[in-house]
Amino acid sequence: MYRIMPLKVAEISVPLGAVVMMGDMRVMTTGPVYVWVIDGGDEKIVVDSGVGEAKNGMFHGFPGKGGGEKGLREALEKVNLKPEDVDKLIITHLHFDHAANAKLFTNARIYVQKREWESALNPPLHYRGIYDVSMLYPLEEMDLCLTEGDVEIADGVRTVLLPGHTKGLQGVAVETERGKYLIAGDHFYTYLNFFPPKHPIQMTDIAGNTVEIPASQVPFLPPGLHVDLTEWYESCFKALSYAKRQNILPGHDPSLEGRVFP
Repeated sequence: MYRIMPLKVAEISVPLGAVVMMGDMRVMTTGPVYVWVIDGGDEKIVVDSGVGEAKNGMFHGFPGKGGGEKGLREALEKVNLKPEDVDKLIITHLHFDHAANAKLFTNARIYVQKREWESALNPPLHYRGIYDVSMLYPLEEMDLCLTEGDVEIADGVRTVLLPGHTKGLQGVAVETERGKYLIAGDHFYTYLNFFPPKHPIQMTDIAGNTVEIPASQVPFLPPGLHVDLTEWYESCFKALSYAKRQNILPGHDPSLEGRVFP
């Protein structure tokens, strides 16, 4: 059975309104950027490849630190792994903080949804600054596998198409000794997106900022960035068909750092 290890490669700050829709756009909140190691099988499997190196303390206009090849290699070294050792790389979606450094996985088969690939090369207007084609073109020279829909890529590991945040975002369902877990990518940024508060709450991010999260009367609180909100809600229920809520792992939640699932 598999174990899932989220490894922090960087920190990035974004407006609260990007993390939860209707959040205060004047308030910045800082969270981790992860790559995920799926451990326990015959093959070495990694999900996402992190973010590029910060330039003047910025990632594509967002403040942050870490990242780049150094950040990726240092994170993987914690579990005695190198990018060149990886057999399969699954990219949840092609935003700049998930698809950078993929070219370092020189011996891996790389899995991306065909819908996501096409959207990244011709993005919606509001996503033009979040996709970076310079990260994508090198993948065409690699062992790139463009999939369509839910696909089993190893025994007990399946990609799950979850459109909404992007046109072709995919989660990764993983069999463990405690049932299925779902690496949700940025379909859910944090636990707040699928355990929304019924009353306003205050929380502290990893940079020590205090932020207020608005109350939500719906079962899922969307992120502020999406291409289709109706599809996003449909994908929430699809995610629950693969894993219990408590077994869903959001893309940038600070509480995941240093943990192993299950």
